[in-house]
Amino acid sequence: MHTVKDVMFIQDLFKLTKSVLKDIAADLDIDTSLNKNELVMRIYPARTRFSEETISKIENRILATKATAVTWYRFDDGLSVDEFRRLIRENSNFDPFTSRNPIQESDVTTDPELLIGSKGLNDSGTFLRYIYKSGVRYETTPTMIRTISKSAISTVYYDANRGILEIRGDTRKAPDIARKVAQTLQLQITMEPIEAPFEQEMGAIADRLNGQLTEATSKPELYFEEFSEDEMNSVVNVLKALDEYMQTKDSDVLETHLQNASDSFMQGEAIVPFAALVLSGMETVGMAGSSEIRTLPLFSYLNPYLQHQGGFIKFPFIIRNVEETFTIRIGITTQSVVFVSQVTEGVIDFVRDRVII
Repeated sequence: MHTVKDVMFIQDLFKLTKSVLKDIAADLDIDTSLNKNELVMRIYPARTRFSEETISKIENRILATKATAVTWYRFDDGLSVDEFRRLIRENSNFDPFTSRNPIQESDVTTDPELLIGSKGLNDSGTFLRYIYKSGVRYETTPTMIRTISKSAISTVYYDANRGILEIRGDTRKAPDIARKVAQTLQLQITMEPIEAPFEQEMGAIADRLNGQLTEATSKPELYFEEFSEDEMNSVVNVLKALDEYMQTKDSDVLETHLQNASDSFMQGEAIVPFAALVLSGMETVGMAGSSEIRTLPLFSYLNPYLQHQGGFIKFPFIIRNVEETFTIRIGITTQSVVFVSQVTEGVIDFVRDRVII
């Protein structure tokens, strides 16, 4: 049965860091002074000669590289790992766990096609790799313009212990690939996107990872459908009056403009917070820092009036007894997690365990 090294493609090697590639090259007696492209082009044809030491260096990284975006789906009736693999075999026109789909790249369409599969790094995991047409580019020559199709490969990971299907790749293609897996299984099952992590505050996700929320992009809570010109002017006048007061210490002008704003935006007995008034005139609000932004006074002040759309979280993770820092981007609207840092399967497992509730 295939293992992770057998489902590796040349594009996967390009995503590894140069330091990792140099280590692999050294194991294969390949010149380590070559540039990254040359290293990949020399290493890939020699992949059948990988030693156990070389495999150990890449199997935890090759499908979990930088800029990996993941989307999760849950089966309503979890399948054992053996049952999952059996159904994939029986309902495909080849055995993806012992051979590779002979499809030519020129025949690839936007409908994802299963290329190859392997067992995971633990007994409950299974990897599947799908190829699909991702776009078209144009190449010009002195006499013509040639159309060239672009294809992409997405990785599917099935965690039998949790009944979770993880799609790694373009989040826009994830629903198509999830449906393709469900069709291949040919079972009356429901596969629902896992939304729970994205229905909570990003700060809660950061806490689950023992991390820090370092950046947030948000939309203001809209208290009004639209501002009239007079209402907008009253807000601007308050801000101007604050600037003037800092210079002149004349509170009369400031008091006048504050009263005008209060009269304009009184809603019955309720008074709309001034922060909400200022934010309601904005499309998006972004806040960022080198460390935890929830401790910033401005974030604490504005947070009640914001709808978070996404953000960045830094968190620690120990690899080989060394604590390293990793960064993920949370997409609330896309319901996905993007691993910004170069990561390993262990890091993805950690986030999956802590984030999915």
